[in-house]
Amino acid sequence: MIVSLFESVYKILKILIAGDSFMKSDIIKIHLQEILSKVDMNLNIRTIEWTTREYQKNVLQGVRRLIEEFSGDPKELAKEMGDTQVLVVHAAPVTVEVLDASKNLKIVACTRGGAVNVDVDAATDRGIPVINTPGRNADAVADYTIGFILAETRSIARAFEDLRKGNWKYEYYDYEICGYELAGKSLGLIGFGQVGRKVAQRAKGFEMNVLVYDPYVRSEDILAMGCQPVDLEKLLKESDFVSIHARLTPSTVKMIGAKEIALMKKTAYLINTARGRLVDQKALYEALENRRIAGAALDVFENEPLSKSDPILTYDNVTITPHIGGAAKDVVARAAKMVAEDIKRLLEVKTPLYCVNPSALSKWEKFDLLG
Repeated sequence: MIVSLFESVYKILKILIAGDSFMKSDIIKIHLQEILSKVDMNLNIRTIEWTTREYQKNVLQGVRRLIEEFSGDPKELAKEMGDTQVLVVHAAPVTVEVLDASKNLKIVACTRGGAVNVDVDAATDRGIPVINTPGRNADAVADYTIGFILAETRSIARAFEDLRKGNWKYEYYDYEICGYELAGKSLGLIGFGQVGRKVAQRAKGFEMNVLVYDPYVRSEDILAMGCQPVDLEKLLKESDFVSIHARLTPSTVKMIGAKEIALMKKTAYLINTARGRLVDQKALYEALENRRIAGAALDVFENEPLSKSDPILTYDNVTITPHIGGAAKDVVARAAKMVAEDIKRLLEVKTPLYCVNPSALSKWEKFDLLG
């Protein structure tokens, strides 16, 4: 039998789940119970539904760090902490105030690819490992990307909207307006991480040629997947569809600007399901308005939610959606299982697979679970 660092008279593990309308608390709880039942501890799981939907983009916490893309008031979460030992969140804000609300807190699990709503620096100072779920929605976003490509080039969304308004437009069959088949076309992927690779796999099913620009991935790995490694200029010049899957970092902000868009074919489409700030929105709008490129499909924007007066809402060469590319039911169960497995690994004094602050682990291993 595995002997953990957390032996106690009662062996009670107190978990608080702050789920929401997407990452449902009851689904997280089911998977925690199933996976943690294999650890010799009794589970005391409380759940709360985090009902705030609108994300706040930035708030300063302390002097070092911003938490981003969170929803709700940290004071409300702090009130719920009690003597919680394991906190599981989706978009709820985990600030210094929340971390200090329970003197027994030992693990924070964030069911997102990036734990941007957690003050990781403060958690590290306290020896609290922060678990995340990279790749949780890679399949969902990859599916969505292919759907975007089809919707934009074949005017699926526009035709639906016209028909819904009572307009049966024969013009969609005109040569100048109808779109392209995907077979034989070139898809340029900017970024070849988990999402980019899954998009490539799907694109191959449509018999597309796949060009890849990712300076952090070996050419051998790109070639092994039947794709062609190229520099960014070549990708932009030769691709019929340019799809962005890069990480947002200080060096990639507005990596696609007026200069880059000018390299694209006039018949090409820009697809963005990654982050809005990767693209110079002003430059893209000008290119769309002037028909410098054929169109765009965008799930993300520089400022979200979009203003009702945003000019892109008037363009007839775009397909736009409100940042929902990663929303699929399968994602919820996958993320719940991922955090549950890593919580189990920590309880068994094993290294978690996904920890954003591994430096906290050495300090954390000295703790007794019941503080």
